[in-house]
Amino acid sequence: MIIEYGSAEFKTEWLEYVQEDPVHPSIPLESRIKGTRTILAHLEDDSAEPHTIICVKFGDKLPQNMEFIMSDDDATEMMDDTYMFTIFYSIFRLEHSTLKGAGAIAIKQAKEYYKKMGIKRFFTLSPIPSLRKDFKYIPAERAIKKYLNEGTSSVAKFHLSNGAKIHAIHYNADMSPQRIFESWGIMVNYDYCDYM
Repeated sequence: MIIEYGSAEFKTEWLEYVQEDPVHPSIPLESRIKGTRTILAHLEDDSAEPHTIICVKFGDKLPQNMEFIMSDDDATEMMDDTYMFTIFYSIFRLEHSTLKGAGAIAIKQAKEYYKKMGIKRFFTLSPIPSLRKDFKYIPAERAIKKYLNEGTSSVAKFHLSNGAKIHAIHYNADMSPQRIFESWGIMVNYDYCDYM
């Protein structure tokens, strides 16, 4: 079950779980629920607490960097006809959860949730945390794609095993100290669209 921030069912105390985000720990809570960004909580029907949190951005184009993800603070409408893309920019299982495959279940249910609203395009903007450990120099795009497809990166393995495809590699996509340290700021769009 997916419950979106702002709905009557979403408990305010669940916002505290954002502090557990290992993907983007430096993004403040206020920025995750501003403009065209929101938070989803994934629960199993019998659970009182979420298993997974998904941070979402709606956009009229596919993001190539975190600057785009964090833009539109002044937007007054969460979603309108121009927002064709749903971007999952952070997906993480909560520390108390013992649900196997919680992240995969959450993504599947989040897609179904937004499909009911007419959205059909789902992507991520994801980090490559192990890139600098495994390459001495900034690798070419072809080498990165090969590396990701081999499943060496835990993030890539997660997305690819859940049915996503590598859509694009972006250099200088996140210039935060954490991302520079991990991957020279390189990030990936994974494609979760359902093609007929």
